[in-house]
Amino acid sequence: MATRLDLTMDVDEPPEAVFDLMADASNEPVWNPDALDVKRVDDGPLGPGAEWAGRYKGMGTMNVRIDEYERPKRLKFTTTGIRMDMQWTFEYSPAGESRTHVDAHAEIQPKGPMRLMGPLMGPMIRRTFSERPAQLAAGLAATGTA
Repeated sequence: MATRLDLTMDVDEPPEAVFDLMADASNEPVWNPDALDVKRVDDGPLGPGAEWAGRYKGMGTMNVRIDEYERPKRLKFTTTGIRMDMQWTFEYSPAGESRTHVDAHAEIQPKGPMRLMGPLMGPMIRRTFSERPAQLAAGLAATGTA
């Protein structure tokens, strides 16, 4: 059974900067401590259909694809791997001066032995997500886009 989550966060940076950082999954190791290595595997423009291969702690290799790209308002990713499949939709809106509100919607489908972790997925992802605003701000500072 899939775990569905609706999450929110506020990041002290403008929507365009937060969107751009998250849209290019190659940046993920800069702000997501669980992303070990993420490389683009196609040559097309950054937008729907763009794909990456990444290595993640506890998840192994996962393929990431952008399904929707509406800068700077909406991103949708599909991530597939041996241990789980995920769909993430992010909606970005201004929250005051130089601040972004993010609504995130996720559907997480564990596979194989990871299905036993299904009931724990929601609380684990909520806890991790609570750390994302600071991690994204640090990632923006590290990439010079803040």
